[in-house]
Order: sequence, then structure tokens, then C-alpha cells
Amino acid sequence: MRHQLNPASSLPSLMMPCPVCAGRMTFHGRRPVAPDVEDTVYACKSCGAELIRTSVRSTSKAEKSAA
Repeated sequence: MRHQLNPASSLPSLMMPCPVCAGRMTFHGRRPVAPDVEDTVYACKSCGAELIRTSVRSTSKAEKSAA
């Protein structure tokens, strides 16, 4: 039996272990760094440690047509 795929979600698909206490890291928010770069912040539920992932922001079609 095949499972139906769920629609795409903006939530992270992989939960990372905390590098400090091995607890569960959860999505905490996004911060713009530059017009095309953003930081995604994950925080540990147990100890409060933060992990910051910097990535290039993908532009939507609406943003491209406005430029």
C-alpha cells in the first residue's frame, strides 16, 4: 500500500539534536541579514542553546516581477 504524500510545509522536515545537551532543537524564527541572505534560528527546548543557519533567501515570482 502506498502512502499519500502530504502537501509541502514551511516547517523544517529534520529535527536536529542540540550540540550541548542532545535535547530537541525546534524552529525559533528567521532573521534577514541582507536582501538575499537570512538566518534561520533553532533553539533547544531543554537548555536554551541556539543554532543559527545562514542561507541564501529564495525569491518568489512576485518579488522578481516587482524588481
